Amino acid sequence: MIPDLRPIARAALCATAALLAVLPAAARGPGFDFPAEVAGFARGPRTDYEARAPGLGYSVVYTNGRWKADIYVYDAGVANIPDGASSPAVAGQLAQAAGDVSTAVAQGIYRGSEDRGPVRVPGEAGARLTCRAFSIDHPALGPTESLLCLTGLRGQFVKFRLSGPAAKQAPKAEAERFITGWLDRQ
Repeated sequence: MIPDLRPIARAALCATAALLAVLPAAARGPGFDFPAEVAGFARGPRTDYEARAPGLGYSVVYTNGRWKADIYVYDAGVANIPDGASSPAVAGQLAQAAGDVSTAVAQGIYRGSEDRGPVRVPGEAGARLTCRAFSIDHPALGPTESLLCLTGLRGQFVKFRLSGPAAKQAPKAEAERFITGWLDRQ
C-alpha cells in the first residue's frame, strides 16, 4: 500500500508560506535581472547584506574600465515603496545616502568629499531617478567622481552608485546608458 503524502505536502507548503510571511521583504523580494553585461559593463559579484542587517538587501557590481557601478536593492524596513523617484521615501533614502558619504569622511574611509548637489542624468533614465553628484578623495583611488541615483521599483529601493577616477571620468551619457539598460530589463 502506498501512503497518502498529500497531508505531508500540504503541511510543508503551509510551513513555507508561514516562513515567507515573517521574512523581511528584501529576503523574499522580487527577482531582478542582473545580466552578465549591460551597455558595455560586465557583471561582478553579488553581496548579501540582509543576513546580517535586515532591510539592507544586496548589491551587484558592474565595471567597464572607467566606471564601477554598484546596484543596491533593499527595502530599509519600509513597507509599500512606490515605483519611481518622486516619493518622500526615495527622497529620504537619497538624503541618507548623501549623509553616508559625509559619515565615511568622518570615519576616515575617505579623506574628503564635496556634495555637488542634484543632477539629472540625460535621457530616459533621468525621468526615472533622483540623483546627486559627489567628488570624493579616496585614499586608494585618489580624486574620484561619484554619481548616486535612486528610485523605487516593485516595492524595493534601487540605488545606483557609479564611481570612477576623476581623471578618466566618462560622460554621464555612459552612466545613463547603463542605468537605462538595466532598468529596461526589469
